[in-house]
Amino acid sequence: MTTKKPAKRIIKTPKQIQRALVLREAGYSIAAISVKTAISPATLTRHFKKHGAVRGSLSLTAVEDARQELLSDSGFIGELRHQIAASITDDMAHVVALRESMALILEEIMKDAALPSHYKSRAIAALATSLTLTQKAARIALSVDDQPVEQDQLPTLHITELTADDIFQMRNEQIRLNEEMGISCEAIEVVETTG
Repeated sequence: MTTKKPAKRIIKTPKQIQRALVLREAGYSIAAISVKTAISPATLTRHFKKHGAVRGSLSLTAVEDARQELLSDSGFIGELRHQIAASITDDMAHVVALRESMALILEEIMKDAALPSHYKSRAIAALATSLTLTQKAARIALSVDDQPVEQDQLPTLHITELTADDIFQMRNEQIRLNEEMGISCEAIEVVETTG
C-alpha cells in the first residue's frame, strides 16, 4: 500500500499577501487576484478573513498610494511589461490571422460565379466592417492614437520656381534617359511658354 505524500505548501511572503489585500480592497475578485498573485483562491480567502479585507473598501487615496508603491517595485514593473508585451503580441497575431482569412474569403467570394450579386455585396460589406475592426484593434494594441506627434518629425515642404536653365537641364536629362531606354524623342512635343 502506497501512502500519498502531502502536498508541498509554498509559503507566501508578507509582500505577496499585502499585494493581495490591496487588490481585494481595491475591488478585484478573488479569481482575478489569484491569477495576478499566483496564490490559490482558498489561501486568499483565508488571508482575507484573517485581515478583514473587504472587496472595494479602499478609498481612492489608498488605492493611489498602493498603485504608486507597486509601480516603484521593479519586479512588478518587469512583470507588467511582460504581460503587456504578451497581450500586444497576442492581439497582433489575431489581427494578422483575421486579415489573412478575410483575404481568402474575399477571393473565394469573387471567384464564385453561382453566388448572387446581392450576397456578394453583403459579404463584401461584412468583410469591410471586419477590416475596420481589425484596424482599430491594431491601433489600440499599439497605442497608435496615444503617441504624440513631434513637430521635428514632420517634413518641411519647400516650393521654388523653376528657372529656364532648370527646365532646359530637365529636358536634356529626359531625352538622355529616353535614348538609353530606346524611346524615340521625335514624337515628344516641346511647348515653349513665355511669361
